[in-house]
Amino acid sequence: MLKRKTFLKKKASRDISASRNLRLRRLKHRKAKQFQRHALQLVIQEI
Repeated sequence: MLKRKTFLKKKASRDISASRNLRLRRLKHRKAKQFQRHALQLVIQEI
């Protein structure tokens, strides 16, 4: 039981870190997209 718990914990922590990295990457991507869209809107407003 104890062995299984530690194994699960290790796997969970690895999965969590992987999902966190994925989420961060996605967030950065989304922010970049939003920034581009915002810049486009500003250009359109200036014209």
